[in-house]
Amino acid sequence: MFNLRILPLVLALAVPAAAQDDNKPKHDLKFTFKPGAVANQVMTQDMTMTMSMGPQDMVTTISMSVFQTFTIKSVKDNKATIEQEITRVKAAMDNPMQKVDYDSDEEGSDPGMLEGLDNIVDQKMELKLSERGEASDIQAPEDVTGPGGLDMEGALSQIIVSLPKEPVAIGDTWTVSQKMPMGQMGESETDITYKLVSVDESVIVLETTLDLNAEDMEAPNGMQVASAKASGSYTLDRSTGLPKTYDITMTMTMDGPMEMAMEVKTTMKPAPKSEKAPVTGPKKGTPAEKDAPKKEGGE
Repeated sequence: MFNLRILPLVLALAVPAAAQDDNKPKHDLKFTFKPGAVANQVMTQDMTMTMSMGPQDMVTTISMSVFQTFTIKSVKDNKATIEQEITRVKAAMDNPMQKVDYDSDEEGSDPGMLEGLDNIVDQKMELKLSERGEASDIQAPEDVTGPGGLDMEGALSQIIVSLPKEPVAIGDTWTVSQKMPMGQMGESETDITYKLVSVDESVIVLETTLDLNAEDMEAPNGMQVASAKASGSYTLDRSTGLPKTYDITMTMTMDGPMEMAMEVKTTMKPAPKSEKAPVTGPKKGTPAEKDAPKKEGGE
């Protein structure tokens, strides 16, 4: 009887709480582009693939980092023209057949089985981005692909977030559908759900889940994709409309002549600043220079 007596009180307390949630402040999410803004970013993808081949599993690991510079070239009618330049690529691969340790900044470095990485360095792409994150007029170099048929235009589209047209409160969600490029596996019609975590004048923080359509994917060697899911988070820079940080983990399993499991972790963060060469010797005008012995024949 005690529980029955307190039930009306619990319900009475819950109703005002729900009403209060409905009155949470809503935010009109838009990018506030700044002409001339520059972001130096590095996107890293770490993949672990395990194939069950008889009594022994074969494990392949690949880590690839793409260094990029994004520049807001101009802003017109709340739409930014953004240029992306790939400045450096690093990659490491380890499997029973071959090891790769590649760095485009090192002369003579060989991408090995990851052939095509050297083709994307120094390439530029351009697109227009609206204040709501709608991309248009994407201009990418022709016939430039990375390893595994990586579509550079598609890779760029993955980091772009579509903001809701209506104001949203902290904790609210919205869903957009788009085709997700999957390399040699084609494209997957994907429902992407975003959740607003926080927002201020500088950044928009989101959580995201991706509902990948496994039936759309073309698995190799007569295999079938059994499951595919992904989730992660974004911190969007409002001055560029692009991620300041980005963290997505995707897992996939395949069935068929062999079993395969794959985990791909993709991160994006500001690129480290290049280190300056150390300064050696005294600065000009210092006592050490004034007191130094004069060269023979000097005045």
